[in-house]
Amino acid sequence: MKTLNSQKSEELWNEIKNIEFLVSRLGGCVQNPDFVNEEIAQENYEMFYNDYRKVTTRLSKLKEDIFLLHEEIIGD
Repeated sequence: MKTLNSQKSEELWNEIKNIEFLVSRLGGCVQNPDFVNEEIAQENYEMFYNDYRKVTTRLSKLKEDIFLLHEEIIGD
């Protein structure tokens, strides 16, 4: 009986944990509203948007990688 590739599974698990960290950082842009003022609002938004883009890009790749991992078993 075939099972998932252990090495690939571990790599994907680590990627999920890394994405989880990035997602948790997204809330930082609104966590302390008194901190964000006219001087840093643009920088604060840009940090959010850059992390958001990283998350969506990495999630898209993760979806494909997890499909391929399972396809090794399903495809036979």
